Amino acid sequence: MNRFSRRSFLKTGAAAGFFISASRIYGQEVKAGDQKLRILKVGTGGMGGSDINSLSNCNVIFTGVCDTNPDTLKKAMERFAGVPGDTDYRKLFEKAIKNCDAVCVSTADHTHAIIALEAMRQKKHVYVQKPLAHAFEECEMLMAAEKKYGVVTQMGNQGHPGVYRYERLWEKKFWGDEILEVHSWTDRAKGWWPQGMTEPAKGEQVPNGYNWDCWLGPAANRPYSGAYLPFKWRGWKDFGCGAIGDMAVHNFDPAYWVLDLGLPVSAKAWVDKPSKVAFPNESTIDIKFGPSPKCPKGVLMHWYESKILPKRIPGMHQDYTYDGNGCMIVGNRAATVGGSHASKPQAVAATGKDFGPETKELQRECNEILKGNGKWNYDHYKQWVDACIANDQTAPGSRFAYAARLTQTLLIGCIAQFFPGQELIFDPKKKVFTNNAAANAMLKCTGRPGFTLRV
Repeated sequence: MNRFSRRSFLKTGAAAGFFISASRIYGQEVKAGDQKLRILKVGTGGMGGSDINSLSNCNVIFTGVCDTNPDTLKKAMERFAGVPGDTDYRKLFEKAIKNCDAVCVSTADHTHAIIALEAMRQKKHVYVQKPLAHAFEECEMLMAAEKKYGVVTQMGNQGHPGVYRYERLWEKKFWGDEILEVHSWTDRAKGWWPQGMTEPAKGEQVPNGYNWDCWLGPAANRPYSGAYLPFKWRGWKDFGCGAIGDMAVHNFDPAYWVLDLGLPVSAKAWVDKPSKVAFPNESTIDIKFGPSPKCPKGVLMHWYESKILPKRIPGMHQDYTYDGNGCMIVGNRAATVGGSHASKPQAVAATGKDFGPETKELQRECNEILKGNGKWNYDHYKQWVDACIANDQTAPGSRFAYAARLTQTLLIGCIAQFFPGQELIFDPKKKVFTNNAAANAMLKCTGRPGFTLRV
């Protein structure tokens, strides 16, 4: 029998830091003296539910839950019996922020930053689903808050551990001494969620109890519509970041990490049908990076979505086919392809040569380099939890100092989709487009009364 009331737990837990002095709290088993990270969970359905399951395998206890959908919220509150809950994250913070150590945000893209910033101002560690933010300026604010408040951060690109396989290949100079080009692609969005809409959705009656105002957050006010929910918000410009925001954060991550690319110098998109309110059904984007220590001549990244795939490069086996998601790095010695979420890359060609013994030797060499254990053998969620408990800002691989730059790069690609056919020139130092004022306006964050972003 638990001899501690929830009130005494919260008082004791807050005073003791991470140590918990009760045996069962909110339906979660703990042992006296356990070192647990106390988490408020904002967003409990879909990916939010997946995050709960993944974090539950780590040293955590959930001490508050929030979801704008009352039915989804009810399920979370039933799972964690007696836990504080609300459909408005601001009200949940008023109730429970003092009795937590961290906040996990798994909401629509356009509300990531405003929720995370509020948590960071309260000096709480934060885990934020990908992409990190909805606007370039929001990423700047999140990096500033990370530095100002000294909290531990992580973005939810769960495959990030895989980037260390690419790092091993770089160390062995597997690709050669020059990176020629990078390709990355996804089978999203066609068939996954609607895109290509040309008009705003028609208003409908708000479902009973649904907190539409809080779901909108900093976005401009508009009527509720089932065309946005659930998950369908990804295709709308004001709420999501399209296919590149959803999957390049996974698939392009290994190339961005190992080549240390920084911000790009230009972006140019092709789309099947331009729109002012939604991302296109089909698109490819060229994102160019200037000279850097690892790529002295710069490098061009070709992005493809909606099942559009890169052309086969010379030297591939005649029967080779691309998977639906991937990342290809082409060096002057070898080319590799890895699948979704920075999965293990394989050699597919000896650059400039027909398929034959040299390619087969490269395949053997690649497998040899990557066999056995490596830095990639860690749990992305546990890494963040352990770092929070140790108060080590530098431990998470996808902390905001890195994740924000990756996200900003993809957001520049998002913006290019609304100016198809035009090469948008970007100044990485001034952080502005130099040839398009309308594109510059899209770098800025939005806000409305009650939902103003601030560090």
